[in-house]
Amino acid sequence: MFLTEKKDLKEIDEALNKYKKIGIVGCASCASVCLTGGSREVKEMERHLTASEKEVTFTISIDEPCDKRVLREDIRFVEDEMDDTEAVVVLSCGTGVQTIGEFVGKKVISGTDSRYIAQTEHIGKYNALCSGCDECRLNFTGGVCTITLCPKGLLNGPCEGHNGVHCEVYEDSECVFMKSYKLLSEYSEEENLNRVFAPRDYGLLLKQIKI
Repeated sequence: MFLTEKKDLKEIDEALNKYKKIGIVGCASCASVCLTGGSREVKEMERHLTASEKEVTFTISIDEPCDKRVLREDIRFVEDEMDDTEAVVVLSCGTGVQTIGEFVGKKVISGTDSRYIAQTEHIGKYNALCSGCDECRLNFTGGVCTITLCPKGLLNGPCEGHNGVHCEVYEDSECVFMKSYKLLSEYSEEENLNRVFAPRDYGLLLKQIKI
């Protein structure tokens, strides 16, 4: 099971500031058990967004949004509503947020902070997209976790070793900061690349291990 915690609504509201038509996706698996993304939390988010004068285009709970096989089947139920949606609030772990982003081609907003995660592509193949650092910055990177996907674990980047496209360490792979730039460009949010994040609080990780 993946443990998640609710984000401060102020951060979610900031990320949704320029969007009006919002969809909500909940996780009926891990996040439901954690009380961060089940049907009750989806309804709470719907009420909050409605009170904030947003138009909620759809709500759906998916058993395992981090599993491509499950998502491929369930997302079909809101295909028509998705066309009229500008952004999607995802109440799941960081891997669920990124997996949904790959499928729907819309701006995705994380409604939780993730603590441990693995994406299931198929049995025997799992993709690490989130390190569970307890301080998700997906809302400001275009929906990709640079800490996990960068082999140097960089919080701010890119490093000086990239060649404009490819990673210095894995030469056949795209630099995750270049990927972040392209994603942000799609939503005219390149200014987020100018953010300089403070050093990570490793005390949060130690606290997690003790738990």
